[in-house]
Amino acid sequence: MTTVIIYALIFISMPAFVLWLCKKVNFLGKIGPILILYIIGVLLGQIPGLNNDATFKLKDLITTLMIPLALPMMLFGCQFNFKDMKGVGKSLVAGLIAVIVATVCGYLLFGGKIADGPKVAGLLVGCETGGTINMAALKMALNFPEERYVLLNSFDMLVCFLYFVFLLSCGIKLFRKILPHTEPASDHFEADTKAAVLEKNEYSGLWSGRGIAQIFKILLAVVCCILLSAVVVALVGIVISLVNGNPVTLKTVTGSFGAGWFMPVFILSLTTFAIAASFTKPVRKMNYSYDVGLYLIYIFSLAVASMADVTKLNFGQELYTCLFLACIIFGSLLLQVILSKIMKIDADMMIVTSVSLINSPPFVPMMTTAMKNRKVLVPGITVGIIGFALGNYLGILAERLFMLF
Repeated sequence: MTTVIIYALIFISMPAFVLWLCKKVNFLGKIGPILILYIIGVLLGQIPGLNNDATFKLKDLITTLMIPLALPMMLFGCQFNFKDMKGVGKSLVAGLIAVIVATVCGYLLFGGKIADGPKVAGLLVGCETGGTINMAALKMALNFPEERYVLLNSFDMLVCFLYFVFLLSCGIKLFRKILPHTEPASDHFEADTKAAVLEKNEYSGLWSGRGIAQIFKILLAVVCCILLSAVVVALVGIVISLVNGNPVTLKTVTGSFGAGWFMPVFILSLTTFAIAASFTKPVRKMNYSYDVGLYLIYIFSLAVASMADVTKLNFGQELYTCLFLACIIFGSLLLQVILSKIMKIDADMMIVTSVSLINSPPFVPMMTTAMKNRKVLVPGITVGIIGFALGNYLGILAERLFMLF
C-alpha cells in the first residue's frame, strides 16, 4: 500500500516539477518535458522495491484512464475555426499525402521485418500527422504493448530531434532557395489566443477560484463525450448482434465487434464528439482545457514509461522500426518539398506544415521565430490541429489496410 501511495504522488507531482525545471534550466527546456518524464519513468520502472503487482495495477489504471480524459480536453482546446483554413489547404494536402506515401514506402521496405508491423505503421501515421497524443490513443485502440510503445516513442523523439536540428541548421535556407519565397515584412504580428497558449504553455491562474471552476466544467464536458461514445459503441454492438442473429446481451454486444475493433470504435467516437463539442460557445470559453489535457499526457508518459522492463527489449530487432520511422519523417519531408514545388507553395508555409504534422503544433512558434516570419504561425498551428483531429482516423485506417499486405 505504501509503494502505491508513493507512486501515485510521484505520478501527480513529477510533471509539475519537470515543467518547473524546463522553465528554469534552458538546456532542459530544449529537451522537453515528455522526453525527461520518459527517462524518469524508465528509471522508476527498474527499481525492484517500488515495483510489484499493486503498483503495476495502479500504472495500468492510470494509462487506461488518462487518454480518454486527455484526448477530448486537448481537442476542446484546439478551437477549430474554418476561417483559419484560408491559404493552408494546399499545404495541408501536400503534407498529408507526403506522410501517407512515405509510410507506404517505408512499410514495403521494413514492415515485414517488424513485429506487429501494421500496428506500428498505424501508430506512426497517427503520430506523424497529429502528435504524441494520437500515438497514445492509438496505443490503447490497437492494444499495443507498453514496452514497445515506450521504445517507439523514444525513437520518434530521437529522429524528430535530428529532423528539427536539420531544419534549424540549414533546412530553412535550403528550402527558401528551392521553393517560392517572399521575405516576411518587418511588422509585428499578433498571434491569436490559440497560438499564444501553445507558445506560452504555462499553467498560471489554473489554481485560482475561476480556474478550479473551469476544471469542473472541463471534466463535465469530457464525461458527456465519454457517455455519448459509450452509447454509440453500445448501439453499434446491438446492431451487429441483431444482424448476426444473436440475442442482445452484454456478452454478445461487447463481443460483436470482433478482435481489436471495440477500442477503435470507442476512440473514434470520442474524437468525433470532442471535435463537435469544440464548436460550442461554452467549450470555447474553456481556455485551460488544452493545458489540463496536456498535463494528463505528462502523467501518462511517466506512468507508461515506468511499465517498461528494458531487460525484455530487443534493440536489434527494433532497428528496423527506427529505420521505418526515419523513412517516414525524412521521406515525407522530401516528398513535401517536391509536391510544394509542383503546387507552388511558399517555402515557409511548407516548413511550418511539416513541423506541425511531424513535431506537433507546440513546435510551430519555435520554428516561426527561427524563420523570423510569425505570419505563418496561425496557419501552421491550424494545419497541426487538423492533422491532430485526423490522426486517430488515419492511424486506425492504416493499421487495417496494412493488415491486408
